[in-house]
Amino acid sequence: MKILFVCLGNICRSPLAHAVCEQQLQEKGLGSFIEVESAGVSSYHVGDQADSRMRKTAAGNGIRIDHRSRHFTHSDFSEYDLIFAMDRNNYSDMARMFRTETEREKVVMFRDFDPAGQGDVPDPYYGGPDGFQNVFDIVKRTCESIVVHLQKQL
Repeated sequence: MKILFVCLGNICRSPLAHAVCEQQLQEKGLGSFIEVESAGVSSYHVGDQADSRMRKTAAGNGIRIDHRSRHFTHSDFSEYDLIFAMDRNNYSDMARMFRTETEREKVVMFRDFDPAGQGDVPDPYYGGPDGFQNVFDIVKRTCESIVVHLQKQL
C-alpha cells in the first residue's frame, strides 16, 4: 500500500505527516507494508528541505524530517492508494486534476481522521513556534488514527 500526504509547498505540514506516519508505522512493524511520501500542490519549494522551524519542532518531539519538497502531479493518482489533503484548498487543487471517479475516491481530508475534530490543518508558515507545535499535535494524533485505519486495511 502506498499513501501520500499533500499540502501547499511540501515544506511544513505534509513532510511532517510523512515523517510522523512513517515512524508510527515502523513502531507497529508495518513499515514494510505501507510506503509513505509527501508532495505539494505548488512548485514554489521543489527540491528544498522542510522548513527549518518545522524540522526543529519535529526534532523537539522526537521526529526527524528528512525530505526534499516535490510537486504533486497527475501521475500520483495512479501511484498512490490513498492521498491525504491537509486543507480544503489543497483538496480543491487536486480536484481540478481529477479525470475519473477512482481518482476522486483516493483523495480524503487528513483531519477526517482526527479524533479531536475535522477541518483544515492550519499552515504555520507565517506564524510563530506555537503554530508549529499546534500543527505537530494535530498531525501526531491524526496519524495515530490513520495508522489504526491502515492496519485494518492490510
